[in-house]
Amino acid sequence: MARAIYAFVAFNVYSLFLIAAFQKNTPFLFDAALMAEMHAGSESFDIQAWGWKDHYLWRLVAAIVATAVTAFLAGAIAQRNGARVALAANVPSVIMWAIVFYLMAFGEDKWEGQTGFAIVAAIAIPLTTWIAYRCGKIGEETQANEFRSETVLGIRPYHWIWIVLPLYLFSLGIIFVVTKFLAVQFLTIRDFSLMGAFIGLLALVPVIAWLAPLVFAYNVLAGNALTERSPGMKGLTNVGVISGGFLLATGIQFGCFWALQKLTTWWYS
Repeated sequence: MARAIYAFVAFNVYSLFLIAAFQKNTPFLFDAALMAEMHAGSESFDIQAWGWKDHYLWRLVAAIVATAVTAFLAGAIAQRNGARVALAANVPSVIMWAIVFYLMAFGEDKWEGQTGFAIVAAIAIPLTTWIAYRCGKIGEETQANEFRSETVLGIRPYHWIWIVLPLYLFSLGIIFVVTKFLAVQFLTIRDFSLMGAFIGLLALVPVIAWLAPLVFAYNVLAGNALTERSPGMKGLTNVGVISGGFLLATGIQFGCFWALQKLTTWWYS
C-alpha cells in the first residue's frame, strides 16, 4: 500500500514539473517575426505571460509525454499492480481535462481556441487513461526484469525526491531543442542536399549536451560509475556534473542555434 501511495505522489509531482516545462517553452512556438510584431505593438507585452493560449495541440502533446513518463515511473515504484496504480494516479489529470471540456463546451465565457480545447480535452481523457495504464504496466515489468527490488529503476528510492528538480531544469532545454528541431524539419523537408541534412542535424546536437550529464549522474547513482569513490565524493561529483552540465549545455545550445540561424539565412535566402 505504501508503494502505491508513493507512486501516486511521484506521478502527480513529476507530471506537474513536466507540464510546467512544456508550458515554459510555449512562447518558443511563435514565429520570430510574429513575436517582434507583438512586442512592437505593446510595450507591456510579456511573452512569458502568454501561457498555453490557443496552443491546444501543444497542451495535448505535453499531457501525452508527461503521462507516459510519469506512469512508467509510477509502475516501477509500485512494483505490483503498476498499471492500476498509474491509472489511479492519472485520475486528477482526467478530472482536470473533464473540467476543461465542460468549460469549453458548455461554459458561458468565451475563450480563445475554445473549440480546439474542447476537442482536445475529449481526446485527452481516454487517451491519457490508456497511456497511464500501458506505461504503468511497462514500468512495473521493466523494474521486475532489469532492476533489484530495493531500487527504483536502478537507484535508491530516496534519490527520486531531489532528482525532480534537475530533471525539470534539463527538460526545459530538451523540450526547447526538440521543438526547434521539428520546426527545422518542416523548413528542410524538401531539401535533400548535404547542407539541408547538416542543418537538420545541427538542430538536434544540443540534446546530446542536455542528456549526457543526466546519464552520467544516473550511472553514478546506480553504482555503474565512480565505484571506488566514497558516497560523499559521489554526491559532490554529481552536483558538479549537473551544475556544470547545465551551464555547458546552455552554451552549446546557444552556439548551435546561433550557427543554425546564420546557416539557414545564408542557405535559404
